[in-house]
Amino acid sequence: MNVFTMLKRGRGICTVLLGFLVVAALSLILSHYSASAAIPAERNDPVRFTAEYYAAVNERFGVGLNTGITVSVNGAVRPALVTDYDVGALHIGWYSDWSTSSWTTDRQPLRPGGIEYAQLITVRAAHYPTNTLLLTETIAANPGALWIIGNEPEAKYNQGNRTPAGYAGIYHDMYMLIKGTESEPGLDPTAWIAIGGVIEPTPLRLQWLEMVLAEYENRYGQEMPVDVWNTHVQILQEKAGDFGAEIPAGIDATEGELYDYFSLETGYYDNANPVIFRRLVTEFRQWMKDKGFQNKPLIISEYGVLLPSTYIGYGDGYGDEDFGDQVLKDFMRETFDFLVNAKDPDLGYPADDNRLVQQWLWYSLNDRPYHYDPITGTAAGFNGSLFDYRDPTKLTEFGEYFRYYMYRLLGLPRIWLPVITRRVSPS
Repeated sequence: MNVFTMLKRGRGICTVLLGFLVVAALSLILSHYSASAAIPAERNDPVRFTAEYYAAVNERFGVGLNTGITVSVNGAVRPALVTDYDVGALHIGWYSDWSTSSWTTDRQPLRPGGIEYAQLITVRAAHYPTNTLLLTETIAANPGALWIIGNEPEAKYNQGNRTPAGYAGIYHDMYMLIKGTESEPGLDPTAWIAIGGVIEPTPLRLQWLEMVLAEYENRYGQEMPVDVWNTHVQILQEKAGDFGAEIPAGIDATEGELYDYFSLETGYYDNANPVIFRRLVTEFRQWMKDKGFQNKPLIISEYGVLLPSTYIGYGDGYGDEDFGDQVLKDFMRETFDFLVNAKDPDLGYPADDNRLVQQWLWYSLNDRPYHYDPITGTAAGFNGSLFDYRDPTKLTEFGEYFRYYMYRLLGLPRIWLPVITRRVSPS
């Protein structure tokens, strides 16, 4: 999602460990974690998204890899790979690059440290159905995989731009191809199929989802089969012809959620407002329950703070980049705490100890910050990246904070190892 195309319309310290004894001692401290988290522990086929499936809470955290960032390796320029970054330093459990692993020779995704990969089929007209030509081999090579059908399928700006009727048809075709039914099995009956994540679970976008469900049932004579419910939580205003999330395709409205973007006191703070984040997630779980989907897992396949730090300050801090950076880190902490701890027997997923959300993904691993080119009049980039897009070996201050949070969450000693990865250069 390009928010500035749409805008028209802790601090950690890497310590070099000296001496064999110090390195050996640190290895002993981390050995238990390495066995149980960096590489998932051996299990007796636990069911996905259940409490038994996650060996440690860090496995629920994911990151989004932007392959639009290019790097130079030995003079050759290519799209960034997840292995260009020391994701082990972040202790994550999964990632997405908004694509499938069809492009690899063996159809297998890169999985450094054993982290999981979410297969995603883009549904925008510029790519679909051409991007499904190699799915047969990819599905066969990845039994039991998570497949997300569409990325922001309702979004008009450079995303799915599908009406409810259009998306219902695509979802049906992909579900039948991949998983099928008991009477007509697809290529992988063990696959998990997730609905595409809307930009944010606002009333307008819940209306869009309801129209998808109704269209599916009317067209195919059965309830739409959704193994995994999924959403994004990008807090953006909904206003026709203006910046933000616009109006979902196929819905006749001029505005929805507007938020408090222009107050002199708050600036653009709502884009990084943890109170709104918690409300949106809870309301989506309530909607799921009301529609009979409480017994389904929920993932957040993208969320973050897209606007520049100079925009998300408030009060006297508006326009102050350092102040905005702190607002963003506070947002990370509060939303991480919420996602890790939020449980509700009346709304949560019973198979996962009534947690509201089973997995979540931070945007992004490696995108570049917002920048405006006054010569061309174009703008691109987003806030919150964990690695410096110019140097895959360097964590940003948000990456350092992410790593610190994970160390604290896992009860690990606050001793930083240097970030070690292949040296690559930005193109």
